[in-house]
Amino acid sequence: MFKIFHSTISLISFPTKIFILVIALLCLQTNISLADESLVSAKWYQIEYIIFEHLQTDDHILRYEDTPYPIMRNKQFSYVTTSNQPASPYQYTQLPDSEMDLNNALQRLKRSRDIEILDSHAWQQSLIEDTTTPPIKINTKVSKQRTLFGELQLKKSRYTHAEFKLFLAKKVNLPYADIKTWFLEKNTKWKLVDLLTPISKNASFIASLGISEFYQNIRYLGESRRIKEGEIHYIDHPVISAIITIKEVPSPYKLSNELAYAGE
Repeated sequence: MFKIFHSTISLISFPTKIFILVIALLCLQTNISLADESLVSAKWYQIEYIIFEHLQTDDHILRYEDTPYPIMRNKQFSYVTTSNQPASPYQYTQLPDSEMDLNNALQRLKRSRDIEILDSHAWQQSLIEDTTTPPIKINTKVSKQRTLFGELQLKKSRYTHAEFKLFLAKKVNLPYADIKTWFLEKNTKWKLVDLLTPISKNASFIASLGISEFYQNIRYLGESRRIKEGEIHYIDHPVISAIITIKEVPSPYKLSNELAYAGE
């Protein structure tokens, strides 16, 4: 195959080879220009959120709340990182507190004795209309026993939509990957109720999967909001609440191009 290809190339005259090379370079430049143009034309937004817990909540308020069990699924996520040079297009750089519109609210919440800050982030990213981007992964260890985890899905249409799916729960590691092992073991301190309580109504389903990690005392916040330019939304819940704001900002690609032209 290589010999045939080499023979064919050798039959082409030198001027023709130059012409083909020029055409190839022009096509490559056109593709790069189109990619740059899409980056420059894409709208960029600054997204900020604060997630916090109400410490004085009476658990009886939640007795009739429909709380789903967190089933982990493999999917592509985006992440907010402290690195100024993200390693992938799915990573966004955390902005300093001084550039946060919610910084004053964050400081006030930190001073409150009735509130515990669970997570807060501020970053900039592009959002393309009618295109779904991977959700922001939220995973924060609140204490030795409790973890806040979930996602923030952003969508752009006429308005920007933000959807939180958050779990605040205690992780329990059981000594049995399969509940049948418990039945066959003679000397054990674990009672059947200890094995089934952490997974409540999902006990038989999850135990059949052979999973030894479960969650107890699950608190769930699932809320979707339509957010207009610069609006600040407060998402209320007896345990987990959130504040979120989204505003349009200049594209960093457009700014870098303007600086390059100014340098010339």
